[in-house]
Amino acid sequence: MKFVLLLFLFVSLSCSDELINQDYLDWKTKRKKALYSKDGYLNLAGLYHISNGEYSMGSDNTNDIKMPEDFPDKFATIYVSDSTILFDYNTKVIYKDSIAVNKVLINYYNEGEVFSWKSFSWFVHMDSGVKAIRLRNIKHPLLQNDIKIDFFPYNKRLVIKGIFEAYKQEKEIKFFNIQGGAFFDKIPGKIKFDLEGESYFLEPTISASGKLFLVFGDLTNGEETYGGGRFLYVLPPDISGNVVLDFNKAYNPPCVFSSFTTCPIPSSQNVLPIKIKAGEKKYDGISFSSVYE
Repeated sequence: MKFVLLLFLFVSLSCSDELINQDYLDWKTKRKKALYSKDGYLNLAGLYHISNGEYSMGSDNTNDIKMPEDFPDKFATIYVSDSTILFDYNTKVIYKDSIAVNKVLINYYNEGEVFSWKSFSWFVHMDSGVKAIRLRNIKHPLLQNDIKIDFFPYNKRLVIKGIFEAYKQEKEIKFFNIQGGAFFDKIPGKIKFDLEGESYFLEPTISASGKLFLVFGDLTNGEETYGGGRFLYVLPPDISGNVVLDFNKAYNPPCVFSSFTTCPIPSSQNVLPIKIKAGEKKYDGISFSSVYE
């Protein structure tokens, strides 16, 4: 009788945990799906840094911008000047998904300035202190692979209530990216939280969606997790400043899957002196950029 009771309690608790974790399970599914999406990081085929000047583009090794072998030897010449780029193509390409063109002058701060040819598309990438042409291939040879992402076991203790305290004046601090570049971003305040009897805080930036965005490190980095830290989104605070840090949703930056990325790395303030054993573990699978490197 005692055994049956214990078994019933065990099954009940397991079912209860499954219900509690449904949001987390849905997040994991969306996370993986996003990597394979049209705007995901697994179809990246190139990242070419640019500054003011003239560049030749094509598959021939003599080009300033060496494109994949699928492209013609001499594909285009581009002229970069301040915030504009003139693209002069030697063959027709599609501009903004609908217009066949040979020559176009764009302002790369405008959204939607995308070109395509066959299964490839490219645009000017401005993020994390990098100005570059980013190339995608929707028929990337490795997209048929089922990527394997390992996670720590779900830990309810690492779903933590915190308090967001806004600074009287936003701080602007210098960040660095995985490419070795630097950029400035604004810090609106700090998130204070307690864990295992100790107090900590992290400084977020604000994402385009309005969520708080954390690039953080901890003592698992370089061992169980990626050495360059992990990312975490936090919903905006309520009127009292309350937020929830769900470290189970901490995830790897895109640079673990491809070298054609511009991931920011944690500021010194955002490296926690403890282990956060929740969320995604280190990725040891194939590099999706290896096909084009």
